[in-house]
Amino acid sequence: MKKIQILIAIGFFSTTFLFNFSLVQAEIYKCINSEGLATYKDSPCGSSSTLKKVIKKDSLPKKNLNYEVVISKNNLLGKNLLLNSSFENNLTDWRVQLGGFWTQTGGIKKSGALVMQAEIPAEDKYIHETKVQQCVLLNEGKKFGLYAQFRHTKEPEKVNANRANVVWYESNDCTAGGQYGGYIEPKKYISGWQELRNENFKPALGAKAALITIVQRGRYALGKKALWDNISFEAIEVFQQSENSSSEKPLKDNDTLQLGKNYIKNGAFNINVDSWRGNKSKDVTWIGILGDKKPGAAKIDAVSKTGSIGSGGISQCVNIGSNKNFTLGASFKREERSIQKGYAALRLTWYGGKNCSGGGKTANRAQKTKQVVGWQRLKIDDLTPPFKAKSALIEIIKVVSGKGTFTAYWDDVYFVATE
Repeated sequence: MKKIQILIAIGFFSTTFLFNFSLVQAEIYKCINSEGLATYKDSPCGSSSTLKKVIKKDSLPKKNLNYEVVISKNNLLGKNLLLNSSFENNLTDWRVQLGGFWTQTGGIKKSGALVMQAEIPAEDKYIHETKVQQCVLLNEGKKFGLYAQFRHTKEPEKVNANRANVVWYESNDCTAGGQYGGYIEPKKYISGWQELRNENFKPALGAKAALITIVQRGRYALGKKALWDNISFEAIEVFQQSENSSSEKPLKDNDTLQLGKNYIKNGAFNINVDSWRGNKSKDVTWIGILGDKKPGAAKIDAVSKTGSIGSGGISQCVNIGSNKNFTLGASFKREERSIQKGYAALRLTWYGGKNCSGGGKTANRAQKTKQVVGWQRLKIDDLTPPFKAKSALIEIIKVVSGKGTFTAYWDDVYFVATE
């Protein structure tokens, strides 16, 4: 009789468990991210989203995110990709340099934490950093957030003595194709814990992994300890099936120009500086009395009220179509009567989406101007776009060497396909 009762009880428990489990699986969370976009998950929203409501699977909107798509990505949304992120297990899973060590009770809840205490370096021209790093795979992540809790022990010389950096890599082990992605750092010195966050990390074109690096600069920290706890790197947007589909619609024919035809609009600056971003700046003007081959050029000033500084002058985005190889060039002339010395450079960045949208990858060969008199012609050959690149941003970078103004002229900018 007792055996029968036990079996009945087990059966009732199992039925109840399965019933409740099926109810849990049927609940889908509608999460609103920082940009107000809705995504749907089978688990609670991450720290970067807000819970709108719990809905049933059957009531998912037909034209929005598909339930199976999210589940197939192992709930990447809102999931912390960093291992041992709260430092409860010593510094396991982190690559640690001398100057980084573990505290068992120094964390925000008297638990484990990372302590950074770099040595004060010698006075030289180099940047000395102590690093603690971890490499994570991006999988289907499209946009990421980096969060941490941080505490000063004493005020450093500069706020940027302590940072957490993100660098994108094209290899799974963070060894190939590194490109800087951004950082988080404390806003100011306070005596207690403060929360750091940045939700605008977009992977570089072709990136497969990210290296999260906690850094302390010894020259600015002056030997003072800093504590890190509960650091999190998580996807707040993911690529959907339509975005990664091999059946993507081909580029329009007018995106692919004939070999040798200039993709740049108004590269000769014959009558104005239209078609260029930044042309409304007070530091950019059109001049009709100078030019390389014929009159007409863009006059660009690099101005500083303090010291050496570099910034963008003008730029233009072009869709590259199906061409496979390019040449970029321009003519440049220094204004000999400039108050301050300086230089400029041509730079190109590839993008995965049209009109310079999506992830970007800066070409590793920029063309820097020389200190010569008269017009000089800059040229970068053999520019091959990365796989799936659809557009390119051509930028003119201006640099002034000190306090004052450095003036230069640009003409005949071209970006042509050779293959």
